[in-house]
Amino acid sequence: MITFSEFKKKEVLDISSGKNLGRATDILFARHTGEIEKIITSGKRGGFLSCESLEIPFKSIIKIGDDAVLVDLSPKRQPPK
Repeated sequence: MITFSEFKKKEVLDISSGKNLGRATDILFARHTGEIEKIITSGKRGGFLSCESLEIPFKSIIKIGDDAVLVDLSPKRQPPK
């Protein structure tokens, strides 16, 4: 098991692009089922003080390791909109 405080210390890495997506900062739950739907990352700093957070579908998580969370954001893994 892992606690949220441990989870939010981990870097989120996209295995399809090799990008570091920032740290996990929050979790979104489905209101009626209580299931985890998405994780939110802090994003990486871009221009002057800008920071783009991402909402990553929970189903995109491949592995939660000791140091990082591996996700696959390739189009084939994303659910249809």
